[in-house]
Amino acid sequence: MEQYPDSKEVIKISYKQLYRIEKKKIENFEKENQYLLVKIKILTSNLNTGEKDEILLLIKLFYLNQTNQYDKLIDIFGEEASQGISILNIDTNNKILDIHKISKTNGKFKADYMIQMEQTEKIYCISVKSKNGSKPAILNHTPRSAKIFQEGGILCDTIDSLDIILIEYIKKRNAKIIGEDTHINNLESVKDPLIKNNFLDVLTYFAFDGSGKGISKCRANAMITYYNETITFIKCETIEEKKEYIKTIYDSIILSLRDKGMPKVLTDKCKPWVYNDIKSDGLIKYKGCLHIRIK
Repeated sequence: MEQYPDSKEVIKISYKQLYRIEKKKIENFEKENQYLLVKIKILTSNLNTGEKDEILLLIKLFYLNQTNQYDKLIDIFGEEASQGISILNIDTNNKILDIHKISKTNGKFKADYMIQMEQTEKIYCISVKSKNGSKPAILNHTPRSAKIFQEGGILCDTIDSLDIILIEYIKKRNAKIIGEDTHINNLESVKDPLIKNNFLDVLTYFAFDGSGKGISKCRANAMITYYNETITFIKCETIEEKKEYIKTIYDSIILSLRDKGMPKVLTDKCKPWVYNDIKSDGLIKYKGCLHIRIK
């Protein structure tokens, strides 16, 4: 004969279930409050839009994971995120367990943060490109005298091609054919296959691997683009995947020569890239630092 729990037992079980449900609601409410408070703090800070977006994106991912919204993480990262993610401290590789401990990395890292997939334990070192503010940069104000372009440097084999590109840029600026910021397709020299390939190598290095000083302490092997509330994750683990990513953004490249970051002493190593910006009062600004952004 089939036995059923008495009414007192049923009430007891129901109370336990109800308690667990209500406790979970309270915990999620507290987590949401913490997330919103940190979000307000970032939005009202003095950081620029791109810097704010780097942290806003990260705290959003932290909150989605903390509240077990794995379906939304899967939408971003794929099935690897089906058991959640961990956000790692880029200096120590330790897991960040407190949303208040999330902050922007400094300039010595090419990746903006590290995220580990719980299912596979795979770590992605991610560079974030926000499209909500000014054009995101790939290469920041780098002179020809930078270490990487010198003999024995990582990009020393590209210097001849860069010279050709930037000499054309300077000639066209002097002729007022182009302005300070110019679309890459306004330059004929990059249509040469060898020059274009060297230029792609330069873009790939600066997007994923390092700066004018050398290799980053943490290279990037993935990209996230952030526009409004849309997050797009792109794996770039191999050199082929990195170059494919660069090719997808190539037609959005904006190139310029600027005075920010110029060496105090204008050496012969710098001069081939220097545009003399003559002001109305006759003063000259020497603009010889290569700067590249995505439109």
